[in-house]
Amino acid sequence: MSDVNCPYCGTDQAINHDDGYGYEEGELFSQKCVSCGKTFAFTTSILFSFDATKAPCLNDGEHEWLEETCYPPRVGRKRCVNCGELVRGELAPPPQKRCSDCKRIIEKGSEAHVGRVVCGSCGSMYGH
Repeated sequence: MSDVNCPYCGTDQAINHDDGYGYEEGELFSQKCVSCGKTFAFTTSILFSFDATKAPCLNDGEHEWLEETCYPPRVGRKRCVNCGELVRGELAPPPQKRCSDCKRIIEKGSEAHVGRVVCGSCGSMYGH
């Protein structure tokens, strides 16, 4: 890939960017031409490119929502594909624990001691 042409002989030159050399804007760098052997100076310019797309929702139109997944899970988290607006939604409720014996939901606070849970309906005790 050619980055510049040697100002002495016109040969295409690839700038040596080892260890990030030559990327700093506003600094003067130098490099030896691979063809004529003369050393030339160069500066770096960073160019920005912009792409425009229609965003009807920014002009009295409707948002086009896309559901998003995230952690921790949120119910109703969505983002508009046109303008990027984010609706965070509410934190999803934690999953409910069910008793392996009677299959009923085990209520919060039913821990008998560390590492053990007691079912309030049937009295079964088991580890998490």
